[in-house]
Amino acid sequence: MSEAVNTGASWLNAAIESVMDLIDDMGNFALITRGALGIDNGLCCEVAPSNPETVYLDKNAYFPITLALNGKHHNLQTLSDTLNNIMDTLTRRTTYPTGEGFQIVDITNSIMPHVIGREDNNTWLMACDIIVKIYRKDV
Repeated sequence: MSEAVNTGASWLNAAIESVMDLIDDMGNFALITRGALGIDNGLCCEVAPSNPETVYLDKNAYFPITLALNGKHHNLQTLSDTLNNIMDTLTRRTTYPTGEGFQIVDITNSIMPHVIGREDNNTWLMACDIIVKIYRKDV
């Protein structure tokens, strides 16, 4: 199991980086990055607008964070298989990373992988969303 190490980053960034580590551990055609897709085949993710679901009296909170995953590849089958495998693998796990200030308690599907376009150079674009359920805790 990957374990995030907080090196001064926010608990949210540390939690997202730990999910990215899980994805990279799958050995996909590219490592996942934050932000927009580059010009070559790749995978990226970014946090979509999200709010805490529950805030406790001690100010700890439960956050279901939507994480948008995007992919680009010249072969649609490769891209589709990769995003479907990421979704399946993450949502079927029974253990999740923990780190300084956070505990991931579950990852669920939100929007299944789907084609969002094709570039002029015939590179396919696909997207999907997962919900990363995080308990923010005091350290």
